[in-house]
Amino acid sequence: MKQDTSESGARRVRMVDEQLVRRGIRDENVLAAMGSVPRHLFVPAAFAGEAYMDTPLPIGLGQTISQPYMVALMTELLGVDVRSRVLEVGSGSGYQSAVLAEVAGEVFALERLAELAERARDTLARLAYANAHTAIADGTRGRPDLAPFDAILVAAAAAEAPPLLLRQLAQGGRLVVPIVQPRRDQVLTVFERRGDSFVQRLHTRCRFVPLVSDRDAGERPGGGASPGASPPTDIGEDSRGATEEMTMKAVDARVHGTVQGVYYRTAARAEGVRLGLRGWVRNVSDGTVALRLQGDPAAVDVMLGWCRLGPPAARVDWLDVSDAAPDEALSDFEVR
Repeated sequence: MKQDTSESGARRVRMVDEQLVRRGIRDENVLAAMGSVPRHLFVPAAFAGEAYMDTPLPIGLGQTISQPYMVALMTELLGVDVRSRVLEVGSGSGYQSAVLAEVAGEVFALERLAELAERARDTLARLAYANAHTAIADGTRGRPDLAPFDAILVAAAAAEAPPLLLRQLAQGGRLVVPIVQPRRDQVLTVFERRGDSFVQRLHTRCRFVPLVSDRDAGERPGGGASPGASPPTDIGEDSRGATEEMTMKAVDARVHGTVQGVYYRTAARAEGVRLGLRGWVRNVSDGTVALRLQGDPAAVDVMLGWCRLGPPAARVDWLDVSDAAPDEALSDFEVR
């Protein structure tokens, strides 16, 4: 493989070394894929500068692109190779699809939101991933017409492994899915098919958007009402019209380290405004900086990633974060 000497290529090398290898990702094919796929092309232009940070990023319509470590971990847990046929549920921007296409033989990606599916299709085609196929469909139903699959990846959290997806696994195949546990924690879980039974293995805590079916949403993938099942839709058709799902996340954060007298508050306000957040930032008498952040969950996560670094003159030792109740009185992001 020809070495990528561009700035983005160098950033991917650092991402692989600092975020993946150091955290235990060992599959050489997965590491090579993560070092090859240009993640910055799968996020909105406004977030291209954060594309190789260890954080999820918003991609619109209330959805996110997973952090690089989670993409690599889920791919590694699938245990696929060039002989494998993979089903991906919740393809979003198509980044995970591209990583899977680097290591597997064929990838069938399903996305319920038409606008995201079309965007992913266009990006994958531009990057010449001919073995990645994107369709607009209810991912909870899978693709029984194409089953069995050697591996199935679900990039959304469910209360249990979707039964229809388990039935579409080949013998020895693996399903990787975030499962909602008591107290609403999510745990990345692997189900491996052995005969007519499935061996379950819990792996690590995670956070994903909920897995939604057409029946839950009361709409067809392209945006119209539907009382029944919807087949996969050719995304070459004009099927735009998905509506944005607005959610709110609010947290209180406390930044420890050399964070006063270094323009931390000014820089934090500028970043908060850029991300469209509401809240405030203020100095505390003990030398820390306190923040209230609320807005789009992915934007809050991006801001927390920024808080762990701060402006150039800062030195952040650690960051305390706790959930908070949204404050409807906040209308902008201010320095206090």
